[in-house]
Amino acid sequence: MQIEYLAGLVSTMWLTLAILAGGFARTRNRSAWAWFLLVFFLGPFGAFLLVVWPPVEKTPGS
Repeated sequence: MQIEYLAGLVSTMWLTLAILAGGFARTRNRSAWAWFLLVFFLGPFGAFLLVVWPPVEKTPGS
């Protein structure tokens, strides 16, 4: 019973991290869907990359 509970908890936290990373990526002028998928598959390492890379500068025409 403990293993199933732990697996569910980790899965929920992993998905929550991916959703939050997608939202955070949008604030840094990056693609929310791309970063959601990246963090979903890479997990905390993908979130770390999102935090340490500088934000994308907006172009004047955008």
